[in-house]
Amino acid sequence: DGRKLALVQAAARLDVPLTSEQAGGTSIWMRLKALSRSSVKVARIDDPHRASAAATLKPGWQTVEVKLPARLLHPGENALLLTFAQNGHFAGPGGVQMKAAAAVEWVQIGGTAPPAEAAVPALTAGDALAIPGGGALIYYVQVPVGGAVAFSGKGEGCSLTVSTTGGEKEAGTSVDVKLDGTPLSLSKQAGEVVRLGLHATGPCAQLVLSSAQLLAAGPEPKVERLQRPRNVIVWLTDDTRADRYRLWNPKSRVETPVVDAFSKEATRFAVAYVQGNESRVSHASLFTGMYPAQHKFIAHNVTLDSHFVILPEAVRVAGLYTIGHIANGYISKRWGFGEGWDYMRNHIHEGGGLRASDLVGHAGTFLNKGAGKDHPFFLYLGTIDAHVSWRAYEPWISRYDPKPYSGPFVKGCMDPQLDKIVTGQLPITQRDKERISALYDCDISYNDKQFGELLRLLKKSGHDQDTMIVFTSDHGEEFWDHGKIGHGQSLRQELVHVPLWIYYPPLFPPGKVVEEGVEVVDILPTLTDALQVKTPTAVQGESLIALAQGQGEGYPRPAISSQYELAHTMRLSRYKLWVGGSGVVRLTDAVSDPAEAHELIGEAPLAQRFITDAMGLWMAYQNNWKKSRWGVASNNRPELAADLEK
Repeated sequence: DGRKLALVQAAARLDVPLTSEQAGGTSIWMRLKALSRSSVKVARIDDPHRASAAATLKPGWQTVEVKLPARLLHPGENALLLTFAQNGHFAGPGGVQMKAAAAVEWVQIGGTAPPAEAAVPALTAGDALAIPGGGALIYYVQVPVGGAVAFSGKGEGCSLTVSTTGGEKEAGTSVDVKLDGTPLSLSKQAGEVVRLGLHATGPCAQLVLSSAQLLAAGPEPKVERLQRPRNVIVWLTDDTRADRYRLWNPKSRVETPVVDAFSKEATRFAVAYVQGNESRVSHASLFTGMYPAQHKFIAHNVTLDSHFVILPEAVRVAGLYTIGHIANGYISKRWGFGEGWDYMRNHIHEGGGLRASDLVGHAGTFLNKGAGKDHPFFLYLGTIDAHVSWRAYEPWISRYDPKPYSGPFVKGCMDPQLDKIVTGQLPITQRDKERISALYDCDISYNDKQFGELLRLLKKSGHDQDTMIVFTSDHGEEFWDHGKIGHGQSLRQELVHVPLWIYYPPLFPPGKVVEEGVEVVDILPTLTDALQVKTPTAVQGESLIALAQGQGEGYPRPAISSQYELAHTMRLSRYKLWVGGSGVVRLTDAVSDPAEAHELIGEAPLAQRFITDAMGLWMAYQNNWKKSRWGVASNNRPELAADLEK
């Protein structure tokens, strides 16, 4: 009918944040169209008693009032369930018939009864932002250090009043601000998530803002691309969780002196997420720079689409000789990872040894006698030491498990044994668990030593200064942290938070620690950016060079992971949100509660809305999201609005 609408199916969830005054409302009004006589019921999802209210719908357009029982609404986040009794078919875009129970134009919670034909307030005036007189727009932001807001526009009788509520408190401040770009300091709330209100006060129809900015202190850093690397190496340590390294977890017993020293020369990304929680999905995202919903390498029997430009193809156009030694069985020609290589060997299927020392030995031959001696190269080493089978290596096993042990895992824990443990066919004791965990830690220390051998090879061959090195993992492993062992079964920190270093001093500052969230999908565009070649069109990640050099630093960026599209998780600032397919939502503090033991839903409403807004936006558009054009879900570029409004 020429209106922008939400087509609602049998049930819809509406998450809405309310102040104390708004929560005191006794009615919800909706402007909607129904195709037949039916009804709508409103309930609160988190109410165990399921108090509800209903109203009758008639065919056609109508403004319907649902009168609410006392205390159905409350201050803070409200998760409301709207249930419609009957479905119909509406003509959607292009005349496509879309099954829906109603076409909803607007919803009003609380306040006074709106006119029967109340129009949706205009929020834009050309390229400017419009705030209706007497109304407000509310944003949830985290204030950066030295943060401020600044606005330009015209009031036409209105004043702009800025309100801030922070620190999870109801009380806040309200200040009238000028519309000439003069900054209003928010520095007292630096680091806090605040509810930022822009209110049009006074006798006017609307207030028009031509510019509205959240500012950080100091000048914006300039990105310098001083020199492209001659060579690129990717060292992937399979199945390796970040918290086993002392740089992430100072209490870890695992000794990794090589990467500890390497971190002083490289840029370390403190919050890096893989896009899947097991090898297939995560590797596909690494090799394509795409989220799982787009590359669809999810079902066990699918292969990676040959139309995708994968990592070796993307860097090969820079004139690099591409060589891969890979110990993960899935990363092979059979599964779609064979394009773009000058030489590729999958060591599970083609032999050559599965330990990191074997892969480093082949790398040494390549560097000293092969094409790598005289030709720029891309070397991918997919090590698998930390992925079962786990082995006892000295001197580490004596340090990590010094107590006497005579069980079935003296020398290692092999694949068949782990399968039986997971299925319950092999009963184990608490002492066995301690041993198995120590074996895993041995493998990480062993892998660290072999990475050191690779660095020595590079130095010996004269390529330690002109080679860009990426060190990361594809996922982690649970060791009964939450009652289970393995991976693929959850989106816990132990599985999705992985180590990530990038070394190349002309582009990545030595010793720099980036606290903002990044993702494995960012690695491919980072390499093409460094090599100064075109990034494949379908890539959804974004180069990390600018971020490493300080551009965008100081404002939270999300890190996102998916579990076969059945569930998603996002880390934003210190908060982590989990969303399941059934509509269940969990919020935890990833800094103070890495075990995700304490639920924050209901306790931290501002943080909940801050991360929910970002997560909802990303989930709605994840198939088309390209960070290089749209920015990230917590900090959008203007192109996002322009593209969505086409």
